[in-house]
Amino acid sequence: MSLQVFLYAQFRGIERFLSGTNENSSFADKSLWVSMLTETTPRNFLAEQKLSPLLAGYAGGGAFLLLLPEPAVSSADTFLSNLRNSIGEATGGVLELHWAWTENLGAWPNVWKRLNDGMRNRRQTPLAHLGATAFADQPAATVPAEQPWSGLAAALLATPGEGQERTTADGVTLTVPPTSPQELGRKAQGRRAWGLLRCEIDLAAARIDLADSAENFQYLALLYKNLVAGELLRIVSAMPAHAGRVSIVYSGGYDFAVAGAWDALLGVAAEFHRVFSLFAADLPGGKDLAEGASLSAALTVADPGESLPSVWRRNREALETVRSSGRNALALFDRILDWPALKDAEGLKLRIRKLRDVYHCPAEVFAELEDFYGVRGPGDRLASPRARRRERSVDKPWRFHSRLRRLAGDRTGSEFERQWRAFLGDLIGRGQVQKQLRPAGKVALDWAQLESGSRGHD
Repeated sequence: MSLQVFLYAQFRGIERFLSGTNENSSFADKSLWVSMLTETTPRNFLAEQKLSPLLAGYAGGGAFLLLLPEPAVSSADTFLSNLRNSIGEATGGVLELHWAWTENLGAWPNVWKRLNDGMRNRRQTPLAHLGATAFADQPAATVPAEQPWSGLAAALLATPGEGQERTTADGVTLTVPPTSPQELGRKAQGRRAWGLLRCEIDLAAARIDLADSAENFQYLALLYKNLVAGELLRIVSAMPAHAGRVSIVYSGGYDFAVAGAWDALLGVAAEFHRVFSLFAADLPGGKDLAEGASLSAALTVADPGESLPSVWRRNREALETVRSSGRNALALFDRILDWPALKDAEGLKLRIRKLRDVYHCPAEVFAELEDFYGVRGPGDRLASPRARRRERSVDKPWRFHSRLRRLAGDRTGSEFERQWRAFLGDLIGRGQVQKQLRPAGKVALDWAQLESGSRGHD
């Protein structure tokens, strides 16, 4: 009986590869092609070697894990080397494939450590497989490399099927990303704008790394993957508030991206966080582990005429800011909110709409509030933590209240006064020694403006 080995492979440079385009259709093709590589590569190799498909323990999120008989290792090296060379030529070296293997000997933590050490050595020596030829003069390429992803999304959409999901000849179910999210933006309420939402489970990879056996590793990896894929599809396709207004860009091992009408994306973010909170409470390993038990997200609204790749790049920067600011939060309308503050912002937005639409408060009141925040206009970008700390503090709240009240005009009635006091209390907060404008207030202001369509139309 031959010895068994674990083979772990990773595609790296996916972010750079997807960002290296300015066309919606090209972005959709590239996203779909990368998803196909991750899902079909292990299946194709096992089918070629006439091995059981059950030996593919995990595939998704740009990586896969195989359990192979030792004689198949040389064939796997040849198969993956050819694939690495072909994708390197097609992408100009932007997309890379690294892999490592080790014997199935010892406890799983030791096996996993050997695999990670092997992957680290591969990443740190990317030209090792070329040997001396890496330093030879290479003639300039005269024939452009073939782009296997070109037209892939359109070709897959041409096949019969319902919704966004399509099944390939290999039996792999893929989600076709949108080529024109602007069409979805026309279904938004208020301003006819679209946006991009990306969510990532914080430190999910670190949680998976803590598994004490190969079975638990596979179970936890598939648990995250199935949660993201299954719940996301339910939220986007089955819930009436989102159906037909949101399209999945991709869903990975523990993250996803969706594009669509900006107001529907807010509902997707809130619903997925609600479901994930229930899921995280029963994660294997107990509640004492912080890894993989929180969610970071960024929602970016497109400017008029902006392309999906451009919004993707801005959204990536916003998500990086969330990660560096402590995670478990949402980047929205130039601010970072803890998840509970999203509901506070929605409540404050409703108060703003009521003051404006029912009590006809003049626009100068809300323009003054934006001046206090120091950020105005649709071209704003996410404020850094230092910039947020510099936001004007309301250390003399009676002057702030008095000025806004004068702008609101002479009004009578206890109901208006009650709404006005509640609005200012939610905006500034209560019981603080030094009062300061809350980030949820800025989000609520922009939210109310988008709902009213006052920022124009695409």
